[in-house]
Amino acid sequence: MKKILKSLFGLFVLTAIITHIWTVIIAFSEAGFLGGVITLILPFLGEIYWMIKMFGENDTYAYIALIHLILAIPFSMFRR
Repeated sequence: MKKILKSLFGLFVLTAIITHIWTVIIAFSEAGFLGGVITLILPFLGEIYWMIKMFGENDTYAYIALIHLILAIPFSMFRR
């Protein structure tokens, strides 16, 4: 299991960066400059907030963000 997670870690990081950029774009368009900057600085909290806010509006983003937040748990545990 550890070897599988280590081999997929690079792909996870790449998709997490893309998801965070998507989150920042949503934050800038929905909440303006201040919301975008706060989301840029606080990625974990920003993604949780915008994931919850986007359920029903942008389900594709919401489910992708949810998957990333769930997958972050085993990746952070096995990364140590």
